[in-house]
Parts: sequence; C-alpha cells; structure tokens
Amino acid sequence: MRFVRYAALVAAMGIAGLQGVWAQAADSDKAPVVSKKWHLRYDLAADGRSTQTFESLYQVLQSRALESMKSYSFSFSTSIQTGEILEAYTLKKDGRKIEVPATNFQKTTNQGRSGASPMFSDRTSLSVVFPDLAVGDSVGIRYAIADKEPIFPGHFSMSQGFSAYSEYQDAQITLRAPKSLRLHMESHQVQQMPVVEDGDMRTWQWRYVNPVPMRWDESDEGIWRIDESPSVVVSTFDSYEAIAKAYGDRALPKAEPTPRIRELMQSIVGDEKKTAERARLLYEWVSRNITYGGNCIGVGAVVPRDLDVVLDNKMGDCKDHATLLQALLAAAEIRSEQVLINSGGLYDLTKTPVVSQVNHVMNYLPELNQYVDATAKDVPFGYLPWGSYAKPVIHVGRANAIGKTPDQQYQKSEQRVFVKQRIEKDGSTSGELEVALRGLYAADARAYMRDLDNDAEREFVKRALGSYGLKGKGNLFKGDTTGLSDQYSFRLNFEVSNLLEGGASGALVLTPVVSTPLPVMGFANIKGRIEPNRRHSCHGFSSYETYDITLAPGIKFVSLPPSAKVRSAVFDYTAKYQRNKSGVHVERSVQDKTPVSICSAEMAAELQKQALPAAENLRTQILYQRQIR
Repeated sequence: MRFVRYAALVAAMGIAGLQGVWAQAADSDKAPVVSKKWHLRYDLAADGRSTQTFESLYQVLQSRALESMKSYSFSFSTSIQTGEILEAYTLKKDGRKIEVPATNFQKTTNQGRSGASPMFSDRTSLSVVFPDLAVGDSVGIRYAIADKEPIFPGHFSMSQGFSAYSEYQDAQITLRAPKSLRLHMESHQVQQMPVVEDGDMRTWQWRYVNPVPMRWDESDEGIWRIDESPSVVVSTFDSYEAIAKAYGDRALPKAEPTPRIRELMQSIVGDEKKTAERARLLYEWVSRNITYGGNCIGVGAVVPRDLDVVLDNKMGDCKDHATLLQALLAAAEIRSEQVLINSGGLYDLTKTPVVSQVNHVMNYLPELNQYVDATAKDVPFGYLPWGSYAKPVIHVGRANAIGKTPDQQYQKSEQRVFVKQRIEKDGSTSGELEVALRGLYAADARAYMRDLDNDAEREFVKRALGSYGLKGKGNLFKGDTTGLSDQYSFRLNFEVSNLLEGGASGALVLTPVVSTPLPVMGFANIKGRIEPNRRHSCHGFSSYETYDITLAPGIKFVSLPPSAKVRSAVFDYTAKYQRNKSGVHVERSVQDKTPVSICSAEMAAELQKQALPAAENLRTQILYQRQIR
C-alpha cells in the first residue's frame, strides 16, 4: 500500500519525525547542505486530481555531501500520472548558471513484456546529474507531476513537513483549488498567508524560514507527532471513516470467498474445529506461502490484486495478504476486518484525516480480539511485528473506524540461558551454552539461524566468541528453524583459550561467552544510558541465566559477588552465587515489567532509578587465583 505523496527528495522526510536528512548534529558547526529555495505548489481539480510543481535550490557546504547531491531523481505512476523536468542547473558560487545538458538526463519506465502490463510497478523514474558541482555551488531543479486520475475518486490529501534541524531560507507550500472542493486544513509552526480568491478558485500559501536550525542530540530520539514539526496537512476527507470507506469500497469485494478460496481453506484447516486454531493455520499458510511483491501500478497502490492473481503467483503486497487472509477466514466462518496502520514511526493521527498517515494493511479478528499481520513473514500467530504495538489503526467497514493495537506484554518476551563450563588453570575454558527464547525474540533468532549459509554457520561460534574478544572455536546446533512457533532454542559448544588473561590473580566479569538477545548484563551500565527526552518505543521482558562452573585443580574463586534481590514496581532482579564441591553455581534474572509499548521520559528515568542496585551487583567482579608454572 503506497498512499504517500512526496514531492521532494530531501526535506519531505521531516514530517514523520525523521528530523532531516542533513540534520545539524550537536557537535557540528554547520550542516553539509542548506536549502536556499524550496517551493511546492498543488493545483487541484474538482475531481481530486492535482498537478504538483516542485522547485528547489540546495547549496553544498561540505565535500561529504557532494556525492549525494550530484544527482536527483523522482518517479511517478505511468498509468495515472505524467511527469517532466522543467529546469535543472548547477549554480556556481560565483553566480554562473550551468544548464544541465540533455545527455545528463535519464528516463526509466517499468513495463511488461511485449506491451503487457507490468506485474509490480509501472513507475517512471526521471533522473538528472548536475554538471561541475563543487563545494559552495548549488543545484536547482523544477519539475511537475500531473494526475490523469485521482488515486481515490473525488479526493485529495497531503501532509508535508520540514525539519527544525535543517536550515531553510525560503520554503513555501501553495495550494490552489476550486471553491467547490471542500478542504480540511491544519498547519503548525509555519506562517499562513491570507487566502486569495480569484473567481471560482482559492489559493492558500504557507511559508517557513529557519535560518538557525536546532542541533540534533541523542536525547531528541523518540516519537514525534506531526504537530511538533513545521508542517501543513490538507485533505478532502471528512473523517478517517471516510478514508476507510474509500479503501474498502474497492478492496472488500475482492475478499469475498470463491470456490477456489473455499477449497484452499478446507485443505489448510482439515477437520480442525477450534476457531483460534483454524485462524492460526490460515494465518500461517498465507504468511509462509505468499511472498511479498509490491504493487505500484496506478490505483493498484491502494487496491488489492484479484486473489486468483495472488494465488497463481504466490505473491502479493500487504493489501493482497490481508485480503487473501480475510477471504480464507470468511470461508472458514471466522469474521475478520482489514485495518490500516502506519508501518513507520507515526504513533498519532492528525486531526485532519490524511491518507498518508496509514501505509500498511493487516487484519483484526473480533472473536479473538486479536490483530495479525500476515505480511510479516516470521511473526508467530498472536504477535505483531516490532513497531506495530500501541499504534492507532483504522478498521475498514466499521462505523467507528479508529482503534488501537494493544501494548506488547512483557510476559511474552523471555530468554533463558544455561551455561555449563569448565575453567582450567591456564585460563582456558570449554563447555556448552543453550539459549531458549520466547516471543518475537524467538522469531528473530529462528529467522537469523535459518538464513545462515553453510560457511557462516561453520564460522558462527568463532565470530561470536571474537565479538567478546575471546579466541576459540566450537559448533552450533541450530535446532528446528521451520515453522512459526513463539518458542525457539539453539545451543553451541565452545573451546576458549583466553578466558583468563591476567597473571596469578585477576578478575572476571560473569557473562555468557557469546552475546544473547536479552542479556542480564544489559542493565550493568544503565546509569550512563542516554534516554530520550520524549516518548519512545519500549518493551519489557524476562531474562534468566544459570551457570554451572567447574574449576579445575590449580584455580579458585577468591570472592564472589554478593547475592542480591531487588523488587520494585517495574523492575525485579535476583542473583544467587553458591559454591559447591566442583566450583560455583550461579542464578541471575531480571524482569523489566514495563506494561506499555510507549514510554515517557519520566518512565525511562524511573526504570533507570529502580535498576541501579542491580547494576551495582552486575558490575561486581569475581576475583580468582591460579597456579602458574
């Protein structure tokens, strides 16, 4: 699903919290590129068609930007749009204007064979290479994209933003539309000019100047609302329900079960009677059998393919996955809804309903109160992909369309690590490590292991040890990498020659010999962690580690960290260190009980405060002595 209308290559990225391609860092004197001119104009027709004219002039201030600014490209859908470059030039710092020669333009069009329609994209790309570009010079371009038909009949919507972290000397958005076209608008941190009326037309203009950009800092990371950035939002849609209807009018008829769909459903579910199990089987079939293939062909960007096409090719985009799953569920007498969601960093809908707020489609099963995303290939049934929790969604076919995906449950993210090793007096060690995972971490690890080729698999242990500065070798046992279970485990054996590198005495920090997805030691340095000063994505989890360490004759642990227990509202920590006849037995665990998927800066600070006692315990080293000949 591609609902977004972008007219510019660089500055258009500011709207979604991507605060500028050339953002000025906190430790930088100036950004490598400055926008001297940025003008975007929309001329609307009464049926929702628009002609976009974009003009920009960017000056290169640092050599590191030369390569990226040397060329410029944009694309449009050939079947429903036309596009042309009106002007392109290099403006030298001494004032000379060098027009781009005809040989520096390139046009590429996606098309099928022998005049047939293409399968995935009909987009035409226009590119230009600017001549004789040096530091201090500027690149200028002016182009137009005109709709032959609107992507949604009778409708238009756009959202455009600027980065407060980039310099703009002259930015303008102009919109000219018939008075008969009902428009909803909102703008933030820009100057709105008086509306100009001319017969049956009205013209709106917004201006933005930012001569002293803000400096980007790590603490600025996090979730940005559109109204926190300089932005303009315009739409003909009266509500998000109207957007859902415009999508559903063309999508839902394609989700009606056909004899082929009913036959396929029966072959998948067999004699299974339980609703949840039937739904899981259908979800997993679509997820595992339908590969991803985009649809960027005219209105195909917002209209699913016919399901026969999807099944014949075993391929489709998110709309196709959602529509096929809805049809299969309907054939199994399981009610479902398609839902529209933003797959990027937007966690808030603007007051003005804009199509580009939602760029992905998945499903909701009311009977199970469960959202599922069959496009996400490795996500188990009952889970959503990372970044899809606690987000607003638009339910297609509902009277009240706006909903919200649930928060991720920390109880469903778990890691258990078991280490059994023997440490020799020469500082070497050997043993076995097993990692058992649950939830999305299990899905990620299984996908990673499944995709390891033979060479990478053979080198896995060596490379994993090396990432910890250890020299050694071993073997990886990947376990079952098929299926979509929410549990996965793998193990490895290892031989390390340099676990202890000190002399007759030294200190050892207790960790597994390789990195794991949810390390207990991840909280050891929480005090120095830089947290965002705004809302940010977060998730809780549980992590358990068990060590059985055998000490060979000639080596002993002089002191162990103290056992510890921390209990608080959002954080638990337990550590037990016990000596036995052969060596030491250690059990450690952490539970980050964060109950939501979006945390405030205050919540992050509270978690850090509550985890500090655990961090102190985790940084305590084991002191050892050994005989050296």
